[in-house]
Amino acid sequence: MFEPKREDVLQGYAAAGMQVEPVQPDRRASWWLDFNSSQLNRLMREAFAGSLTLEQSAARLEQVEALARRNNASLWPKLNVRGDASERRTDTDSGRVVTNNFSGGLYASYEVDLWGELSSSRRASMANYEASKYDLQTAAMTLSANLADAYFDWLSQNAVLAVYESQLESSRNKLEALELRYNRGQATILAVLQQRQQLAGAEARIPPVQANINRLYNRIAILTGRIPGTDLGIVVEELPELPPRPVEGIPVRLLANRPDVQAARLDLVSADANVASARAARLPAISLTGSVVSSTGEWNQLFDDWTENLAASLFAPIIDGGSRKADVDRNLAISRERLAGYRLAVLGAIQETENALSDETHQQEFVEALTRQYEAALNSEEESMRRYQRGIITYLDALNAINSRESLEISNLNAKANLLGDRISLYRALGGNWNFILEEK
Repeated sequence: MFEPKREDVLQGYAAAGMQVEPVQPDRRASWWLDFNSSQLNRLMREAFAGSLTLEQSAARLEQVEALARRNNASLWPKLNVRGDASERRTDTDSGRVVTNNFSGGLYASYEVDLWGELSSSRRASMANYEASKYDLQTAAMTLSANLADAYFDWLSQNAVLAVYESQLESSRNKLEALELRYNRGQATILAVLQQRQQLAGAEARIPPVQANINRLYNRIAILTGRIPGTDLGIVVEELPELPPRPVEGIPVRLLANRPDVQAARLDLVSADANVASARAARLPAISLTGSVVSSTGEWNQLFDDWTENLAASLFAPIIDGGSRKADVDRNLAISRERLAGYRLAVLGAIQETENALSDETHQQEFVEALTRQYEAALNSEEESMRRYQRGIITYLDALNAINSRESLEISNLNAKANLLGDRISLYRALGGNWNFILEEK
């Protein structure tokens, strides 16, 4: 039976070029400040304070913390007090006699942790508690990335809407000019019909964008813990420029700061502690019990005398049908599963960072190429219109140049928005120090 050891963990980390223990980051993970958007900064504050997703994670952390306290209490003696009172009335020749009877008891039990079963269980619960802290930090990291994505998507869709509205206005002006030329006999009816089709297409592009804007606005509301449709107090602003990369030549070991990687590490620690606890459960356990009963009214005496009546008993799980052995094997299998999950989390962190760096680099190249293509399309449109007005080409040829330029205008805008999304993915992949969310929750 394979049993994960610390050496296995170290080798798994070394294979990925990472350290077991987290490296202290240079600053806390307020990466959204790099975009210099006061609106985004405010939305982040509101999200960390009002997000229902974070509220769920914080409640789960409280549950695990309570469980850890309960398991920690198993290392201390348990003390219970019992008391009874009764009254007896007896009728005699001389009258009624009332007798009051009082009895009290103090009981204590304590299991001596000779084999480390209780302490191992406590270590497992504490590791689960620490892992839950990182789960809360992971939720905050995910929330910040989702909120920034939604906010920049909302800005980009508003920018797309502005471009479509500008194109619609330009299409209307072209139709008026064509109709005037047609009335003067300088344009054909076909050219007028083609421009009317162009105008209808420009009108049809707007409603879907408006619907996207509303959906993104509602998504921002949900992420900040507010009711969809309420006024978020945000106005349309220009998409920010891409800030400098957070680091150049990112050391792989910095990814150990990612809360999801640390949570996976602590899951493995918890599993290893559970193996130790299950093994200790197969060994004899000594339980100390003590009791004292008094029929006097001196309750203070109960707390002075109970230790004088302790008794020790030895219980050895010799025959249990193999259930404890099966429990050890089960925990060993869980530990192997957690080790694989830990290694997978490390490799996943490396993969996400490498992908984010590559995506941003190539997206930047794509934006630059689109910008050059748009400038060429703009020049081509101007030349096509001049040639149409001189009767060298048909209006359909001019329309093709117009459509190409308008399409590239939208593509260029979307590409810049996607570039911001790639930067958010990089910030998310790097993780960072999210301890501040524990203080706020």
